Amino acid sequence: MNDFVVVAIFNNQKETMKLRSVLERKKIPYIIQDETVVSVDPLQSIGFGNITLKVEESNVDKVKRILIDSKKEKLIVQ
Repeated sequence: MNDFVVVAIFNNQKETMKLRSVLERKKIPYIIQDETVVSVDPLQSIGFGNITLKVEESNVDKVKRILIDSKKEKLIVQ
């Protein structure tokens, strides 16, 4: 199993919805962490550090390109 690394951090669940469908369509495995907690109680994002997107190391560049193409480059973790 490949290691998953954080690629982007989102402020709310709405921002993850479009990206989720793109990743699924391209068959890129991903993990979105803390999405449920932040969507139920947005103030919890302060304690949990928002919603994180993790992908396999081999897909990091592909996902960064998808984020840049969709004008979401500000969400990318360097």
